[in-house]
Amino acid sequence: CNRQFVSMAEGRAVMIPSTASERFQLSADKVAEAWGARTRGVMLASPSNPTGTSIHPDELARIHAVVQERGGITLIDEIYLGLSYEDTYGHSALALGEDVISINSFSKYFNMTGWRLGWLVVPDALVPVIEQIAQHLFICASSVSQHAALACFEPASLAEYERRRAEFKARRDWFVPQLNALGLTVPVTPDGAFYAWADCSAACDKLFAGRSEYNSEMQTPGSWEFAFELMKRAHLAVTPGRDFGHADTARYLRFSTANSMAQLHTAIERLRAVLA
Repeated sequence: CNRQFVSMAEGRAVMIPSTASERFQLSADKVAEAWGARTRGVMLASPSNPTGTSIHPDELARIHAVVQERGGITLIDEIYLGLSYEDTYGHSALALGEDVISINSFSKYFNMTGWRLGWLVVPDALVPVIEQIAQHLFICASSVSQHAALACFEPASLAEYERRRAEFKARRDWFVPQLNALGLTVPVTPDGAFYAWADCSAACDKLFAGRSEYNSEMQTPGSWEFAFELMKRAHLAVTPGRDFGHADTARYLRFSTANSMAQLHTAIERLRAVLA
């Protein structure tokens, strides 16, 4: 959705494809190659939705150096940062310096989705510009949400959030191997968030083999058809990859582990029945 915010600001987002070998993240070389005369900055998410992967701090530093050399701005969506599971990746981009913009929210780690409360950390020089944007978009955060958010920092609350983070990791550790065993290969194990980005191309070949409506090369089934089939036959809701851009996304499904372990067990049982 971040590219839509660029459009809202009358900008044009240039999408840079990434691959599993790159952990579905940007590289400094690709940023330098894509940079044009009208480029104003780089925006990325770490950990990201839909892959749940994070960018390595060393590569992020190289990207930031490329941006600085060209007089641009580095914007990092860190909304899922609190749900990082690996020490290598669980660090804010703000460590790079005061000229980075960090975007964050109470929605994910603090479990306040729907309260519409978040924050920006921006260079001092950009504060007046951000204030103008805020004035036209939302004026101010709800006072009710702000008071509710204070409870997030109580020791008991923080202990609960850490317990939940450990639970999300446990779900990932169980769920991803189950998908792999079913032929829904997760090429990069997510190190954050609560998603699994699975390649369903082999499963599609198996599921739709011999189906007359897909005999034509022009009607090769992908994640959209696979997701619809799961909803019809197994009452499972998954997100087709094409909702997340056009870089070979039609072969992927996004699974969410933001549910109980019992529900995830049920989901795997239903998937196994469909793919049997």
